[in-house]
Amino acid sequence: MVPAADYASIEARSPRGRAPRKMPRMSRPIHLYLARHGETDLNVQMRYQGSTDMPLNELGWTQAQMLAQRLPPDITRIVASPLLRAQQTASLASQARGLPILTMSEFRERDFGVFETLTHEETQARYPELYARKVVMQWDEAPAGAETIREVVARVQAGLQRLEAEHGGESVLLVAHGFVARAVRYLVKRWPETDFYLEPLMGNGEIHHYPELRWTAAV
Repeated sequence: MVPAADYASIEARSPRGRAPRKMPRMSRPIHLYLARHGETDLNVQMRYQGSTDMPLNELGWTQAQMLAQRLPPDITRIVASPLLRAQQTASLASQARGLPILTMSEFRERDFGVFETLTHEETQARYPELYARKVVMQWDEAPAGAETIREVVARVQAGLQRLEAEHGGESVLLVAHGFVARAVRYLVKRWPETDFYLEPLMGNGEIHHYPELRWTAAV
């Protein structure tokens, strides 16, 4: 991960009159509250959802309301994926706190290509060879039309770096998705690639806190 820093010119005192040097000025860390959107019907049916733009179902709206009610008091900015389920979840937090929603495409859900809207059983029946190779769990392979893990992690990392550069020092609520949550956890903990799926999927309406984040190491 590249250091999230900007640069300020400072005058270098030198008897030879050299030009000013540029020294790094580190941005302040962000305090990240990461929430997963409320439930959708595709979540209930355990289908690959990905870029499919589904709305919240009734329980999903309830989860979004409960999330808005239990947000910590220090949140100063709300960021959300552009997908409808994340926008709807963030809208209740926005209403509760009187804060606008900043939409960032870097935090959209992983595109699962031809697997989208299918169950695991259906993917096994239609794409047995890909299913047998666990293609969605490979870092540099993916179903047709899908993103690889590495591509998603790279854009999520870019989004986090942008947040730090533009909103350092703020407490940010990020409303996103299950795979995005895995990518954030992987980046924060600096796990080896083999541990990407080590922990369970984040639940709908859950929130995790990552204090004092600064992006200073490469993936």
